[in-house]
Amino acid sequence: MTCPYCEENRAHRSHRKGLNDRMHLLFKQIPYRCKNCSRRLYAYRAGEDSPRMRTHEERKIMELRRRLRWKRTKRELVIYGFGALCFAVVIYFLIRPSTPASGG
Repeated sequence: MTCPYCEENRAHRSHRKGLNDRMHLLFKQIPYRCKNCSRRLYAYRAGEDSPRMRTHEERKIMELRRRLRWKRTKRELVIYGFGALCFAVVIYFLIRPSTPASGG
């Protein structure tokens, strides 16, 4: 990530600590620290697309991760939906009224 203070591509994710980081977390901001100027900065997760903050390669990697995550989520939704449908069919056959056998 590019540091907005020194304009170098040396900022990296930093660990969250303290009340200030918790407050930024409420606004979905992630802490970073620049290895060049040692300043701490915060960036929105939505700022992934910003050409000023991210390099082209970083944006491509983030887009790939987003696509893979969405693909996995769709797959899970299909599996859970199929499982719920099977469960509903089993419940239907367990609770349906049975017809008396005709004697004759």
